[in-house]
Amino acid sequence: FLVGGVHDGIRQMFRVVEHARMMIGTKSAATMSTGYLNALAYATERVQGADLTEASDKSAPRVPIIRHPDVRRMLMEQKATAEGLRALVSYAAAAQGLAETAPDNLSLAARCDLLLPLVKGYASEKAYEVLARSLQVLGGSGYTEDYPLEQYIRDSKVDTVYEGTTGIQALDLFFRKIARDQGTAVQELLTEMRAFAKGGPDDELTPDRDLLGGMLDDLEVQLGAMVDHLMASLGGDTDRIYSVGLHTNALLASMSEAVISWQLLRHAEVALAALPTATADASFYRGKLAAARWFVRHSAPQVTARRADAEAEDGSLMLLEDAAF
Repeated sequence: FLVGGVHDGIRQMFRVVEHARMMIGTKSAATMSTGYLNALAYATERVQGADLTEASDKSAPRVPIIRHPDVRRMLMEQKATAEGLRALVSYAAAAQGLAETAPDNLSLAARCDLLLPLVKGYASEKAYEVLARSLQVLGGSGYTEDYPLEQYIRDSKVDTVYEGTTGIQALDLFFRKIARDQGTAVQELLTEMRAFAKGGPDDELTPDRDLLGGMLDDLEVQLGAMVDHLMASLGGDTDRIYSVGLHTNALLASMSEAVISWQLLRHAEVALAALPTATADASFYRGKLAAARWFVRHSAPQVTARRADAEAEDGSLMLLEDAAF
């Protein structure tokens, strides 16, 4: 059906693409979530081996594989990722809802634009990556059609490709949503996240808020290094633009993980406040706390590494002759 006036096709097409990108990110998050739930169900039912503390005792009872440390580690990675992607999608959707109620608020519109490549690019990449962990929990059974994991992995890869590959999402994030905007929207977002990191009460989440603050510091330096390369390229050293392109995907990941950490810690504050009077829901709240802490504590070192990588970038990869590949 006709979505707009004549001679306005490109703008109309990109409006459709924006909706499609949001839905792809949502689909990726949903696939990751159901992959985790299938792995969790299997891990609670599959009995294999003794508890590690009794591994040398041949007569020790066999336990469900959820009791094995490596399986438990993979399950927490999946839980934290599933909840994190859901939080990212929900936050972006909430921002879109606010923007629709205030169409003249350019700041809200810019926030939505900034979040969209995170939802599409990061959610699709991370879901595909962590679904492999879901299958790993099932072992060889994960390759059979008795379980849906093998199909989830095959089907979810397309999410990183259509409606703009991850590389395109990352270029869009830096050049169109940050550089063209002169950093206004991203600085507003960073300021809001930093206020949360510094403004919480002195409680058991304080170390994790501090980690979030460190992530934001690293993210700003990572972004600053890329902006320096961009300005140098505009000033005549044109090859420096390659040093931007080599790190746009890494920036997409760092920004996404910072936003997710922020949102999961917001959830954790609610869970922490609810725990003292919780009864039937106590395990749920403890799970929310554990997932938030896991995500923050495992993402922070990766953001630090990406910052160091961006600062050290010399563009040498682009000088390598094609034949060397």
